This record gives sequence, C-alpha cells and structure tokens, in this order.
Amino acid sequence: MRPDLRPENPTEWLALRLNLAPRPVGEAMFGMPMARSIMAGVRLGIFERLAKGPAGADELARELELTPAGTRLLLDSLYALGHVERDGSRYELTKNARRWLDPASETYVGNFIQDCFQYWEWWSQLEDVVRTGRSFELHDTPPEDPGWQTYIRGQFELARLSAPEVAKALRLPDEPTALLDVAGAHGWFSAELCRRHPGLKATVVDLPGSAAVGRQIVAEHDMSDRVEHRAGDAFAIDLGGPYDGALCFNLIHHLSPEQNVTLFRRIHDALKPGGTFAVLDLFTPKEGAHADASAFLGLFFYLTSSAATYSPDELAVWLAEAGFEKPRRVRIRRIPSQTLYEARKPG
Repeated sequence: MRPDLRPENPTEWLALRLNLAPRPVGEAMFGMPMARSIMAGVRLGIFERLAKGPAGADELARELELTPAGTRLLLDSLYALGHVERDGSRYELTKNARRWLDPASETYVGNFIQDCFQYWEWWSQLEDVVRTGRSFELHDTPPEDPGWQTYIRGQFELARLSAPEVAKALRLPDEPTALLDVAGAHGWFSAELCRRHPGLKATVVDLPGSAAVGRQIVAEHDMSDRVEHRAGDAFAIDLGGPYDGALCFNLIHHLSPEQNVTLFRRIHDALKPGGTFAVLDLFTPKEGAHADASAFLGLFFYLTSSAATYSPDELAVWLAEAGFEKPRRVRIRRIPSQTLYEARKPG
C-alpha cells in the first residue's frame, strides 16, 4: 500500500474494497511519516533550497549539514507525496509545491507547516484528554514564548489567501469608520477591510502574545495607521466602541456555547445600532465533502481547547440570544471548508 493510501493497482483496490487488507494499519503507519516529512522539509530548509534550483541528495546534505542517506530517504518521501520531482539523482520542487513551499512566493505557507510541529506533542496527549476532558489549552502559552511567531504568522499566511474575498463579501454600513476585530491576531482581515473602505480604522483585541506578533505584521505592511492592536482578554477588556462592524473569526471553536453567548453579547453592546457582526469559522456539516475535515478538526479543538466545531443552527441560536437578527450565510470560495455568517444589530 502506498503512503497516500490510494490503491496503486486493481488488486490493491479490490483488496481494500473487499476489506481483505487492513486499512487501519496503513492509516496508522503512514499518517505520521507523511505529516512529519513535510514538516522536516520546511524545518531543515530542503524546500527553501530546492526553490532556488535542482540539487542532488549529496549536494543538499552538504549544503544543509545533513546526512546523505537521510536526505535521500526524506527526498524520496517528498517525491512520493508529490512535492518534489526527480530527474535521475536530482530533485526539484514541483510547480504546485512551489506556490506553497517557496519562501519567495506570495502564497507561502511554511510558517503554518512549521507551527504544526507543535501539534506532535499535543496529539501525544489525546488518550489522556479523552479520558479526563482536560485539554492542552494552547492559548495559555506565555506571551514571550517564541511559538507565538510561527503560530500567528502561519495563521496570517492562510488569512491572506481569503481576506480580499471576505472583505468584498462583507456588508458593512455605509461609510464605516470603526471596526472591532475580536481575537483577530494578525489583523489581516481588518487590514483588507480598511483597504476597501477608505475611512475605516480597526481595533484588534487579542491576547498579549498574539497581539505583539500582529503589530509586527501590520507594521511590515504599512497598515499601522489603520489597524491598532490592543492586548487583553476579550471577556475582560473594555472593547470600546461604538463600532460600525465587528469580526469574530476562527474563535468560536475554541469556546464553549455559554462563552460564545457571553462574548456575542459583549460585541452586541459595542456595536452601533444597525452594525454588522461577522462570524467566520468551520461549521459542522450535515454531510458532504467537508464532513471528514470537520470531524478531525472537532477532535483537535477538543484536544487544545475543550471545545468543538458547532453547527450553523447553534450559531443562529447564540446570535438571537445576544440580540442579533437572523444571520446571512456567505460562502467564501478560497476557503470552502469555512463559512461566513453576517448578522445585524437591530436599529
């Protein structure tokens, strides 16, 4: 069975179809090396080096101070995954991989992949978390921890792929001037909205470690005059206001239902009458292509926050309890596994 778990020939396909081959063995055996090989390609600088041009295993090993045998085996694994091409003894990035794994690419996601290395330790605690219900609580990391850099920059790399589309789809009141971004981290969704609305300025409220990196990212893109970061707990800090709009993106899956209602009420109080409240997240689908992703991510959120993915119906109930009107659903093509919901404060 190949590492991608897809049948290589009709005999393999038939064996899996008839349940003659132990599929759980393949999933347990190959899931780990697939994930770790991609992380190692980023962490060891292999993708970065191959982005500059083809190289043989011995050449790469010499330049990156690795062992030739280990480098060759890792390259062959990356070849099996389709991220590198092989011409004789030389390897190079595939065209598709270059888009995501070349640090010079505007769509580079290497920081996100590098941050996934932290998940290795978290997943090792899965059995204990399932037994006890005590999660890892990834956001309890001290502000000075260097992990905030890869975490928030990795989230920024994903956000910049969809932020222009989100900014275009979101309906703010006419001529908005003030936006609240709760747990907005990198602040890039706010930055794109500010670019779209000339008179708009945004306040991003997030934990100290996240806010510090977000300030750096905003400054690097010359948006500090439009996007301000305030460090604090969204449940305790004075949110300020009143605002024309508010964002709550990729946060509710880290919170309990009761916490979400409490937070929504705080945001409701900070909005102007008629203000827009937008929630972007991965929601539990009834069925379809994203059901598997939702299941795995739900388990991940339980592991790291004692929370889960929620349904659109649950979101609608929380919004109503907080005083918002019925939400409008907006599909975002660049992130098909996630959905944007937009609700209004009456007035």
